[in-house]
Amino acid sequence: MRSKAWLFACSLLFFANVFAQDTIQSTIVLIGDAGALTNGKHPVVEAAKKTVKMDENTTVVYLGDNLYKTGLPDDAVPDFAIAKAPLDSQIHITRGNTKTRVFFIPGNHDWANGGKNGFQSILRVQNYIDILGNEMVKMLPRDGCGGPEEVKINDDITLVMMDSQWWIHEYDKPGVESDCPFKTKAEILTELDEILQKNSKKLILFATHHPFRSYGPHGGYYTFKQHIFPFTDIKPNLYIPLPVLGSVYPLTRAVFGTSQDLQHPFYQSMVHDIEEVVKGNPNVIYMAGHEHGLQLIQDSGYNYIVSGGGCKMNRVSKSKNTKYAVESTGFATLQVSKNKNVTVNFYEVDGDSVKKAHTENILDFSKVPELPKDTLRQVEFVYKDTVVISASDQYKKAPTRFGKWILGQNYRTTWNEPVTFKIFNINKEQGGFKIKSLGGGKQTKSLKLEDKNGKEWSIRTLEKDPEKALPVNLRSTLAQDVVSDVISGSDPYAPLPVAVLAKAAGIPAAAPRYFFVPDDPSLGYYRPLFANKVVTLEDRDPVPDADTKS
Repeated sequence: MRSKAWLFACSLLFFANVFAQDTIQSTIVLIGDAGALTNGKHPVVEAAKKTVKMDENTTVVYLGDNLYKTGLPDDAVPDFAIAKAPLDSQIHITRGNTKTRVFFIPGNHDWANGGKNGFQSILRVQNYIDILGNEMVKMLPRDGCGGPEEVKINDDITLVMMDSQWWIHEYDKPGVESDCPFKTKAEILTELDEILQKNSKKLILFATHHPFRSYGPHGGYYTFKQHIFPFTDIKPNLYIPLPVLGSVYPLTRAVFGTSQDLQHPFYQSMVHDIEEVVKGNPNVIYMAGHEHGLQLIQDSGYNYIVSGGGCKMNRVSKSKNTKYAVESTGFATLQVSKNKNVTVNFYEVDGDSVKKAHTENILDFSKVPELPKDTLRQVEFVYKDTVVISASDQYKKAPTRFGKWILGQNYRTTWNEPVTFKIFNINKEQGGFKIKSLGGGKQTKSLKLEDKNGKEWSIRTLEKDPEKALPVNLRSTLAQDVVSDVISGSDPYAPLPVAVLAKAAGIPAAAPRYFFVPDDPSLGYYRPLFANKVVTLEDRDPVPDADTKS
């Protein structure tokens, strides 16, 4: 009996120690669309003050629309003090704690509601925050630039902020002649890609004002009430029934959208281009405001948090991808533990009362997460044995006489020659591989693998990307074509004889094997990066033969 009691006590101590070790290392407070007061107060900001401990481990991110309706006016206008009051309330969320960092991301209303004077409005907000002299409170990106801005929260977490209104703004904004570090959409996407690659093993919190998924009005979703009583969106108690006629606006907007809606071509282009860069990076969480409510959406293996209930609320619909959605004012927090678990909490605020309405563990970034089953093919993937394909199709076009005279023929024909490659079956090769992490340099991508015996391997794309070898300002220029030709000076199959010679000389060296990677669902998050590409498979720790003379 005593032995059982002793074992029970030891078990309790063990599990208590495990849970004690998984303490919260960082808290991120997300408040969006907080640009107005209610009866001279800010209930959501006050609720966050009461609920969250503001210290050096806490970061507050305001997700845009920080001032309604047209941003901050000139300080010479008579009601300037009234206009800036909501911004002051948000700035003072830390209760004077100088160790809590506060970031403001611009929204469309901060850009003068997307109007012609938007750029000037943004600069006024930035200048006002700068004049306060608090280094822990900043508006990012600065100077009306599009971003991306990278902020290190700690060794495990990186916050990336972009000004999504810059992307879709139709009037004057900083561009190619500005002092912005990244002046075009292409440069922004390239920098974002480099940030993601550099932080591939970290949690990446990607914050914009505009959501990339939403089941509210900006996502084209309207409730029955909005079809019958359309004026309630203008005034909550304006219940004037307009059957049929009331559906004209919701249906038209749901199909075509304004520039502030997901259906609009500018908005769709932004979402598509950014998600193309993000794909293959499973540790990214999207965070946004814009919709006046709270939503948690999980789609294609990613988490989308919408926390736009800073001072207003709109109807929100639900779908199969919705984990939580509510028409309420409130805010969200992300808690990141030392064991790399991420928990989202949603708080609903009603006047002076606040309640934790939803909590969910959404990510463990200590390992590569599995894609949800509904994102994978429901049929068994069929592997072929071999495929005939060239190593690259970059060199199908013959070089000009001048180019050939300068650089020579190089190995263009070798890169372009169709070769028979064995199909890479990740589930059977070397007894089956488990994906560990993404790797690679500026020109190629690699995937770190582990076989059933715990031995580490890697596959690396054979084709090189000439764009990544150049500074941003030289990409998509003649310089890129030159670099591409320089790359053709290397023989894609040179590692084969090198491995043989190295072995004969007793020099430890990898012996790469060449494969073609099919569009295989087993690649999970990394499928878009490696599907339909020629790769080399290498032992990451080649052991020399026992009789090595080196």
